[in-house]
Amino acid sequence: MLATNTYITVHDSFDGKSQTARDLYGLLVDELNKFGPVQESQKAISISLENRRQFASVLIRNRSLKLVLRTQHRMSSPRILSIQRVAGYGFDHTIVLNSKTEIDDELVSWLGDAYHYSK
Repeated sequence: MLATNTYITVHDSFDGKSQTARDLYGLLVDELNKFGPVQESQKAISISLENRRQFASVLIRNRSLKLVLRTQHRMSSPRILSIQRVAGYGFDHTIVLNSKTEIDDELVSWLGDAYHYSK
């Protein structure tokens, strides 16, 4: 039996997911594009967002997004579920987005930090 190529696109990642998750992702990418070019790359279980290197990843839940941002410095906020030190690469911050209102000035500032750190 021949193996088939099962290439999955970013668009395919949203199959079976809610419109809420799709809308959140679209708004997130719109905000990121204000900083400059963003490359979206489908990985096994997430979408990688890259400038020169990966600065964020998105795991799609049915009605939300789990966003992991990599910054040079440790950020502090009750919105951040976890922070992991990545040797030589800064800090990974995990945030869950449940609604469009959570893509606010604070989050956009964090997106900018992560985007510019990846240059």
